[in-house]
Amino acid sequence: MPTTGLDAAKLADFHAALLKSSRIVAVLGAGLSASSGLPTFRGAGGLWRNHEATALATPAAFKRDPGLVWQFYAYRRHAALAAQPNAAHYALGELARRIPGFTTLSQNVDNLSPRAGHPRGQLKLLHGNLFSLRCCDRLGCGFVDETNLEHPLTPALTGEEFPSNTNVVAGKVKVGAMLADDIARKNQRILGEEYQHVATEDQDASATAAAGDQGGEQESTQLYEESKLSAADLPKCPKCQGMMRPDVVWFGETLPLDVVMDVNSFFLAPEPVDLCLVIGTSSQVWPAAGYAARARRKGARVAVVNAHADDANKDIDPEKDWVFVGDAATIVPELLRPVIGDSNLW
Repeated sequence: MPTTGLDAAKLADFHAALLKSSRIVAVLGAGLSASSGLPTFRGAGGLWRNHEATALATPAAFKRDPGLVWQFYAYRRHAALAAQPNAAHYALGELARRIPGFTTLSQNVDNLSPRAGHPRGQLKLLHGNLFSLRCCDRLGCGFVDETNLEHPLTPALTGEEFPSNTNVVAGKVKVGAMLADDIARKNQRILGEEYQHVATEDQDASATAAAGDQGGEQESTQLYEESKLSAADLPKCPKCQGMMRPDVVWFGETLPLDVVMDVNSFFLAPEPVDLCLVIGTSSQVWPAAGYAARARRKGARVAVVNAHADDANKDIDPEKDWVFVGDAATIVPELLRPVIGDSNLW
């Protein structure tokens, strides 16, 4: 009997399908790390100081005030370093070790899946990693620091949520529909007909299309703060002495080409996909929002795990799919138990 309060018949049906599956794909979102204490920046909870997180994760925001954006990412790095991988991170890593045909597509940048020992070759970080930095001069310099766990990165970037080196400014920032439309066009160029097909299944696709490390709505207006930091206060490139930036995918930017190619290789392989796990994501951010549909067209049944019932029940086939509402750290190990067994790790 399940110890998680899950429906026994539904769980047994999922277990039977899992045991027959050899090619599995998981799509992960911020809800996976919620039990580790990291904010999901979802809805009204998506505010950092007076900012919606989506208003800071853009190239335009970095150009306007790189100090403020770096303060936001220093806060996130500080929180991620203090957090620990939870049982779901460990369970998914163990599933990858047990099933070579299991591929994980993660929208998370918090580094918790790698810290849980998830095999690197089976983990595709769609939106980058908080602990990877790169030079802003990508073409001229190209320096990348892939694993930088130093904290603080500079004396000014303490990771405090309300540092003293910030001014409150009487003004507003708006992330409007034009940005969403521009992102949708970029996604369409990447996915072509694949993007068009999936987008028609969601009447709000044009308003929610994005490829960034935050997720969420694009329309926002709020009072904002302005940093007092200068370029000298921010991380410098050791190669050219220019400014460094977080090596994450911001709204308005495309996914890394090597990641896109790996994902396409998985879905375009002649073998069917047996199972798709959608864990902790509201499925609003493109192209990740279309991966479950791609898996279905390859024959997969879909299992959704989400703490929010509205998100969990979105775009599912009640005849074939499973929906499990609750904490991923509790549910995921129970779902995978027939393959990974029980362990003190999770």
